[in-house]
Amino acid sequence: MKSKSSKSLLISVALHAIVGVIGVLFWFSTNPTREVASINAILISEEKPKVRRVTPPKRTQVRHQKTRDVSQPRLKILTSNAPPSNRGVVSAAEPAPFQPFGELNIGDAVGPATTTVEFGNAPRVQKSIERPFVKKPKTETRPKSRLVKFIEAQEGAQRIVYCIDLSTSMQNLPEAKLRKIVNLLRDSLTFLEAHDSFNIMAFSAELVVYQDGFIPVTEDTVSAGAAYLADIQAQMRSKGTDQDMLTALTAIAETVPTIVVLFSDGIPTTLESPDLALVGRHAAGNGRIFAMGIGMAPNFPGAVMLKQLANVSEGELWLVDR
Repeated sequence: MKSKSSKSLLISVALHAIVGVIGVLFWFSTNPTREVASINAILISEEKPKVRRVTPPKRTQVRHQKTRDVSQPRLKILTSNAPPSNRGVVSAAEPAPFQPFGELNIGDAVGPATTTVEFGNAPRVQKSIERPFVKKPKTETRPKSRLVKFIEAQEGAQRIVYCIDLSTSMQNLPEAKLRKIVNLLRDSLTFLEAHDSFNIMAFSAELVVYQDGFIPVTEDTVSAGAAYLADIQAQMRSKGTDQDMLTALTAIAETVPTIVVLFSDGIPTTLESPDLALVGRHAAGNGRIFAMGIGMAPNFPGAVMLKQLANVSEGELWLVDR
């Protein structure tokens, strides 16, 4: 028995040795590939959702309504039975008497009853008559110059003398400026009233008068006077000694006008060194002098002379281009 077991042990050891040798040989006979692979990963821990436990109320809760502040009234109520208070309730002077309701019949119709109203001496209502709309014509107002406004400001009938300076010192005046002055004089003629009268005078080498005495205002006389003013320069003669505004005012004073419309450059030729006081004396007897100038500054000596004549006679100076 011992011999059989020893033989079996030897055979088992021999077999295991053979298998181990074969396995070692097979291992070294192969050429294994050694590869390394890396994996990038982020580990995220998932949080479990929190469960809120709601405990139901044991009984139904009653929601209380919020009260509104009624210290400031929003609505005023007019009643006759409630006393006045600070909440907007207004009471009448006397409480209304209480009247009990009568018996109500359910079978009666509900609604306003039909009533008949008769009027005694009621006025008869007339039907409205549609009238066509008539557009009134517009009344055009003519513009008034400063000269016209000055004449209209005077009271009563006026005797007006239009005096124009065409002396040697005025020869250099541009034709357009002289025409502007003449047009202003002609326009003022059309504004004169029926009780007014006028005359025209011009001076250069001589003193030329349009007509003897004052001319009454009519449509014919105004048209003729305007035509004479339009052609007044042709009536003058340039030869001889010049007249000036002082000699012209002396001659005009004899006719006793109420207004003298004087157009001049204001330079007197009869006085070598004119004195303002002496110039002012020539305004006597000529009413109010409305002096007109053009193409000069207010401090020009001629403008100062014209201003003095206007001030002394309680008239006015108008420098047209200013």
